[in-house]
Amino acid sequence: MLALPFLVLGVFFLGQKARMDLRCQPQGPCVLSRSSWLTREEVGRYAPGDIQGVEVARSRSTRRGAAPIFRVQLRTAAGVQPLAYQWTESEPEAQAFADTVRRYLTGPRTDALEVFQDDRQASLRVGGAFTGVGLGVLALSLWLLSRTLAHRKAERAAAA
Repeated sequence: MLALPFLVLGVFFLGQKARMDLRCQPQGPCVLSRSSWLTREEVGRYAPGDIQGVEVARSRSTRRGAAPIFRVQLRTAAGVQPLAYQWTESEPEAQAFADTVRRYLTGPRTDALEVFQDDRQASLRVGGAFTGVGLGVLALSLWLLSRTLAHRKAERAAAA
């Protein structure tokens, strides 16, 4: 029972969909998907006419003295979709990513585009730690159970 919360939390953290992929076919649709270490799902499929542009969103923190953070977003006919799971403190990094996508969308689109933002490292560390502790506790529990059963068997044999 003690291992169960660790294993559940481990799977929860490993299941965070923190990698965003944008794949565009030449003259065809663009597919936005997100994935974790365990699963992958499609967020949306956008025809070339559905994509209205790419922008870098800036945080609107109400705290005084808070450093601004940035995230690249894809503007579509269906709404705004983030192209990154986490916000970044580096505006040039976010702007460079947005410029790459923007150049492709405004160009002739004769080649395929595959860009991604992978923010899964933090979830791997935390999820892996929880899973490791859960498996360790489970192994220790099973070892203790086998020792207990062996001692009971020896006591019964000595009593008989």
